[in-house]
Amino acid sequence: MWCLWLGGVLALLPPATAAPQPATERPDTPSTIAVHIRGARNSHGELVVVLYGANPDDFLKKGRRLARERVPARAEAVTVRLAAPGPGLYAVAVYHDENGNGKFDRRWFGLPAEGFGVSNNPKFTLRAPSHAEAAFQVGRGLAVVEISLRY
Repeated sequence: MWCLWLGGVLALLPPATAAPQPATERPDTPSTIAVHIRGARNSHGELVVVLYGANPDDFLKKGRRLARERVPARAEAVTVRLAAPGPGLYAVAVYHDENGNGKFDRRWFGLPAEGFGVSNNPKFTLRAPSHAEAAFQVGRGLAVVEISLRY
């Protein structure tokens, strides 16, 4: 009778669950950044995705990028994968080269003439976003970054 009672009590208890284990990083796993880009207003030209490293002085400077990918522009969301040199601090900038001239066109006073965005989607003012506003950490494996283009 005692065994029957103990079995009934145990049946009413919630099942035991193991505590979640932290993910382990394998040293042989490459660092990859998946950049999800939204907000292109049309499918003209290309989307240019640029990866910058930890040095704030390099951010948005010509010739100081770590990687660059060009993909056909699409009005719907696009995902571009970039290989990062390893774990660390990075920032990503994207611009929509609508006219296909291979450069980021500007208007009066240096204001953008084409759609653009940076990682972390900081609020834009009359100045370019800073590295601190756009920087994010990348470990081993996949890091996902969402960027909304602004025109």
